[in-house]
Amino acid sequence: MRRQLKAIGPAPEVTEPVSAATTELTGTKTGAIRAALKAHPNLMPKQIAEILQAQGWDVKAQLVSVIKSNLKNAKKSKKKIAAAPAATPAKARPTAADQAISLDSLKKAKELAANLGGIDQAKAALAALSELLD
Repeated sequence: MRRQLKAIGPAPEVTEPVSAATTELTGTKTGAIRAALKAHPNLMPKQIAEILQAQGWDVKAQLVSVIKSNLKNAKKSKKKIAAAPAATPAKARPTAADQAISLDSLKKAKELAANLGGIDQAKAALAALSELLD
């Protein structure tokens, strides 16, 4: 049983061919297809293949479709890579700037030690907390 195709309207007329300079520089079918896709981004693969066949390239619509799909996927992966945050190490060693303790932090540490009953109890509490976090 044959599939019935949907009518999407008449195909757009293409009057200008893919520039000869672009296809001469590429020298390959893939390069010619990429140049044609860049020049005519809204055309269907069959129409691109017809344009290139008129220029002497032995190109089928399936090859145009594959290259068009690969170009789309490459753009998507570039966007994902650009959007991904930089990986940070799980436990980075503190730098000299990170080791500097502010006056506010010292005041809070003093309050903690006073609330826990002394420095030894605060150290034990911090050691227990450290084991829980690891």
